[in-house]
Amino acid sequence: MYRILVVDDEPAAIKHICNIIAIKCPQFEVTATAEHGQEALKRLEEETPDILITDVKMPVMDGIALAERVKERYPEVLSLVVSGYQEFEYAKAAIRSGVYDYLLKPIKPSALQNALNSMEEVLAERYARKRNLLMKSLCEKNSVDRKLLERYFPAGKYYAALVRRNGLPRRYSGNSGFEIFSGRDEKIYLYGRDEMEAMYLYPEDILFYKSFYQIISETIRREHGNSNYVTGIIRETPFSIGRADNVFLELYQLLDSSIVIGASQILIAEELKEDKRKGQDGQETTGGEFQALENYIQKGQREKIISAVAELFDCWKRTKRTQMYVEAQVRYLLILMDKSGLLSGMEQSTERILDDLFFYAEDLDEVSDAIQNMLMQKIKKEPAQQKMDTEEFFKRITGYMERHLSEELSMGRLCKEFGLSPTYLNKLFRKYSGSSFNKCLTLARIQCARDLMDEGTSVYVKDVAARAGYNDQFYFSRIFASVVGVSPSDYMERVQNQKKGQEIQGSQLPMFEDTGL
Repeated sequence: MYRILVVDDEPAAIKHICNIIAIKCPQFEVTATAEHGQEALKRLEEETPDILITDVKMPVMDGIALAERVKERYPEVLSLVVSGYQEFEYAKAAIRSGVYDYLLKPIKPSALQNALNSMEEVLAERYARKRNLLMKSLCEKNSVDRKLLERYFPAGKYYAALVRRNGLPRRYSGNSGFEIFSGRDEKIYLYGRDEMEAMYLYPEDILFYKSFYQIISETIRREHGNSNYVTGIIRETPFSIGRADNVFLELYQLLDSSIVIGASQILIAEELKEDKRKGQDGQETTGGEFQALENYIQKGQREKIISAVAELFDCWKRTKRTQMYVEAQVRYLLILMDKSGLLSGMEQSTERILDDLFFYAEDLDEVSDAIQNMLMQKIKKEPAQQKMDTEEFFKRITGYMERHLSEELSMGRLCKEFGLSPTYLNKLFRKYSGSSFNKCLTLARIQCARDLMDEGTSVYVKDVAARAGYNDQFYFSRIFASVVGVSPSDYMERVQNQKKGQEIQGSQLPMFEDTGL
């Protein structure tokens, strides 16, 4: 509920305003009252309201002076001035003081209701922005004021879950995706470091007939049903918002240590913690895995090295080793071989190649093949397979993507279609678009959606989402808002206004060859 401070030197006037708000505006609550401006400033120091409703003529400090002080000290508070005077000078003074609206006494219930409804629109946008910033701060492990959390997340208890498609975010190449936030009117709050991820914060009081596990499981099936693989970490124990920073950190740590490339999983945080406490997470290093390989490296037996690497990956796949584990072992392998002189020098680009490989890989076999090919080129001095490293060839790839945007498109599909390895395809995207495959695909899909909406015909958001390649309209709406800055429905409203002669803001999104990102 939004909080209101009412200021008037007449108790009957305060009571009248409070009664109207209680009956006509249930989304608002009068949390404090005052008889004059000085008393109101003291109330503001104790607790900042969302709205100030003040009479003009009062002793000690009048309403205009109060509104000026509030604008200076508390710029986010919306002021509503009430007066029995119809003189234009009062209205001008109120406007100069930055008040939101000006009502005449005696106050009509409908007039106050309309004014508060208008102010609610402003507050809803403001609260949504604040919640999104707080969610981001919590996920980025920044310190957040507890009072702010309790104000913008007023529910008593919350559930949380972290869901990620494919591999972990890139650690060496930087995040090149779009941050994802919940929409203004969503009751479930979320934040994603990129479009592959969502941290869900779910109020306990809107949980009715289904368990939180059921809700998140259904969300994963609905929003990520066609993904290569998805990892979900669900915390089944509710918590107060003041503990959100610790809960989020715990979920990120559990995600990092749980992703298995190619394997979809929905895991319970409490069970994972208990397994780790007992040492039953199954991810301990076995010294024997590298024993034979290290022997081959010391002896410089190149053929056996490749064979041993393939066997290692088969072992990791059977034992469901996590991405973090496999990454660490691969990097250790490359360091061993570099020190032995078998590699022709570790290039700086190797880290980026590995980053992209683990990020996009659909299964562990894909990683295994890519690593073996890399080693064969390095230690056997085999020339890299010649590809069409030209802008024309890259345009063939992006043209294929544009023709198939409504279908499930993945890096694996493009690799099969054009006979490329994932690392080579990523290299082409970075060279000719300056961005990653994921970002290019997202931009193309959102531009497709904008083109459909720009036609100005009556169309449903779910239909636009489907034609742009998104199975779930809510997931599409979040991506669209992240890229364009407004929701699809707001964008379509602007298009309709443009058709009526009003100017629409916003320029064309850059396409593949023009991203400049």
